[in-house]
Amino acid sequence: MLKKISFALFSSGFAFSAPQLLAQPAPAAAEQYAYAAPCESVQPESRRLKLLQAKPKQSAKIIEQFWQDIAQQGTPLAEKIDAQNSRIIFLWRGAMHNVRLIGGPSNDHEWLTRLPNTDIWFKEAIVDSRFIGSYSFAVDLPNVEGYLSHYCPHLNPELKESRAQRRAVLQVQKLDPFNPQTYLPLSDASGLRNENYTALDNAPAFANPKDFPGLASPEVKSYTLNSKLLHNQRTVQIYQSKRTNPKQDYVTAIFFDGRQYADLLQVPKALDILVSQGKLPPIQAVFVSAPDDAQRPKELTPNAEFTAFFGQELLPWIDRHLPAERNKRKTVLLGSSLGGLSSAYLALKYPQEISHAVPLSGSFWWQAQETDLPNGMSKIIRAQPHQPKQHWFISANSYESSRNNNGLSILETSPAVAADLRAKGHDVAYKSYIGGHSYAIWQVTLQEALLHFFAE
Repeated sequence: MLKKISFALFSSGFAFSAPQLLAQPAPAAAEQYAYAAPCESVQPESRRLKLLQAKPKQSAKIIEQFWQDIAQQGTPLAEKIDAQNSRIIFLWRGAMHNVRLIGGPSNDHEWLTRLPNTDIWFKEAIVDSRFIGSYSFAVDLPNVEGYLSHYCPHLNPELKESRAQRRAVLQVQKLDPFNPQTYLPLSDASGLRNENYTALDNAPAFANPKDFPGLASPEVKSYTLNSKLLHNQRTVQIYQSKRTNPKQDYVTAIFFDGRQYADLLQVPKALDILVSQGKLPPIQAVFVSAPDDAQRPKELTPNAEFTAFFGQELLPWIDRHLPAERNKRKTVLLGSSLGGLSSAYLALKYPQEISHAVPLSGSFWWQAQETDLPNGMSKIIRAQPHQPKQHWFISANSYESSRNNNGLSILETSPAVAADLRAKGHDVAYKSYIGGHSYAIWQVTLQEALLHFFAE
């Protein structure tokens, strides 16, 4: 059984207009699906799909009843395998040529298979029942450079997919019409990336803003910061919780990829909930966004220019605009993916300003040079002289392993970074979660990190 939860997401990167739910297509004649036939060599393991496959001739009436049941039950399907594991089944109805699952457990672009003589496309995965994640679909991808002229190219290891073909998913990306759980309303025009999300029965709990519809969203002020060093400008948003005790210092949390955390995940409202419940002390949060998607990887990969901007422009700007004085012994720097890498790097560069760091799925596969081993961040940490003790909460997720099998993945490098920080005398907590490279988990992790540091 899927846990009906609501929260908001996706791994940082490009943005586009939110896709809309599609009207349900009627079943098409079987001959229309000839293109997909070779993909049908993948057989379902799902009990539900096996029973359907065993029915004689799979009449249109049987298939229509299947989809009516799915519309009522919702997707993805989940089947318990044992006390710890479940089979999760993603479904799409009625594609003509191909369907890809974007995100999901693997955080990759995985091909769905068509059940022969039906309009049912499926992709299965066995996951720990603590899984939480997000996904969307790409339906009937355009053929770029002839890659899709081969039936089911994923079955042919000789074929190499180009970057242009992989990015073609953006042209045909769709939400799951059988899953009402989305990060943003279907009418959203913010350009933030919308997705479906799902959580299995044993997924971790967290303060979910959508569980408090009667609680008003707190005020978040938006500013424009102009940088003379970087010759650009960016949006910075600031939130402050209430404080019942005037003698109590505020915790200050600085987030990279700010719009995703402030607007997509509604972190200010989540913090309001935790503070009002007495679980966190008063907190003020600063959400820093990149000027655009093209600048983000340039800025958040360790470099001298952004390091200077952070110390000489951003931190002084924050101190001038925060509603309460910043306690440098209670200042947390948070980021995910490349934002996690940058958070770790800048925390080490400014130990007098940053007391706590939370790299969420940090891109610790990064190397300034190929000879940087075991990874670029470990090399930096090991070369550092003694500096003030900092507090760290580092996370990586179970499906964040290397696609190239070279060991330089988030899952493999994050424990190494944690160990190197401990060896330098820092206070380090490391935790691995069940899921992929997704804001679905990062929303849980950031709350656990703040509670780990500052729980009342």
